[in-house]
Amino acid sequence: MLVWGAALNLGEEGRQAIRGNDLNYYVDKLNEVRARTFELFKTVEDDWLHQQEPFWYGKQANHYFMWFHVFEDEINHRGQIRLIKKKMKTHITP
Repeated sequence: MLVWGAALNLGEEGRQAIRGNDLNYYVDKLNEVRARTFELFKTVEDDWLHQQEPFWYGKQANHYFMWFHVFEDEINHRGQIRLIKKKMKTHITP
């Protein structure tokens, strides 16, 4: 979790740790995490999705709920990355 603390906390900590990298850095991180996710899913059975865990401020949630939000965030970030790439292409002059 230490790796992602700054990204989750945002604010000054996030700006110091994750801001200012080139686009490939963020795409590579996204792909790294995606690959680890696929590896995790190979090791668990479907009933794992229904297991409850502590989640946000001492509340309980199952893995299905948690992963739904992970996927939702990834889709959002991929859209942001596509938008940034598109904007970068329009500002490059030959």
